[in-house]
Amino acid sequence: MNNSTNKMRALVIEHQNITPNSFADRATKSLIAELESRTIEIVTATSYEDARAVIMASQIDSLVLALEKTEEQIVNSHEEVDLLAALQARQPEVPVFLLAERARTSILNNRQLMERVDECYSVLEDTADFVAGRIVAAMRRYRSQVLPPFMKAMMHYNDIHEYSWSAPGHQGGIGFTKTPAGNQFFEFFGENLFRTDMGIERAALGSLLDHSGAFKDSEVEAAKVFGAHQSYSGIVGTSGSNRTIMQACLKDDDIAICDRNCHKSIEQGLILTGARPIYMVPSRNCYGIIGPISQVQMSK
Repeated sequence: MNNSTNKMRALVIEHQNITPNSFADRATKSLIAELESRTIEIVTATSYEDARAVIMASQIDSLVLALEKTEEQIVNSHEEVDLLAALQARQPEVPVFLLAERARTSILNNRQLMERVDECYSVLEDTADFVAGRIVAAMRRYRSQVLPPFMKAMMHYNDIHEYSWSAPGHQGGIGFTKTPAGNQFFEFFGENLFRTDMGIERAALGSLLDHSGAFKDSEVEAAKVFGAHQSYSGIVGTSGSNRTIMQACLKDDDIAICDRNCHKSIEQGLILTGARPIYMVPSRNCYGIIGPISQVQMSK
């Protein structure tokens, strides 16, 4: 089973001023090789324009900036600050590492740069093995805080390769591979989808029925994000959730104020509960496109 979504990616920017085959250049390449040996995907850039394009187009788990500048250039540098600001606007907590051949004190004088850097290393002092270990540890911490509770638990469940003897009947997708059409279906969606298609009572995830484990953690997190006291997980889609909410809140002959252009699931909820709708007619613009309900209707 290929859990490719777990592969971490580092963007390594080797400044174009670095002299080819210099000690700094060799140290950076040694670090890249060390990271790749730890199954880290490396994306390299030799200019800040290339690096910005990578940042805007994809997600990374860390940024490694290798510099070879004079003390004056480092102190007065704005390119690095602008690049890191762009990165942190898109991915706020992504770890940033700075590698430099010059004395660390000259780098520390650039307050704006150091505010955006997590760790700073000298290529003349620290080994590739040590720096790579620090980078990988930071990437793992970043990954652990990015994923919401249930997704994190489900990916862990996929990693431990637990065998399911219960529902669903396709047994991790293997049941589909017995026929040509089923095999194409399996390959189209990928094994991860079917291995994580499971019952609602897996011990590794908790239970959706009694709101325990990762299900409970995800509901607590969702309530916190949306400013609610409690949230509930639904496995029936938005239409099914609308009907569920209406059946929990309404009974026969209750009054329900509804948008006349409401979704059909709301109409189905009215039928199921026996509630009586009071419709408010939405506005239309000059093109006939339906818009919001006016305040006048709400005050009647």
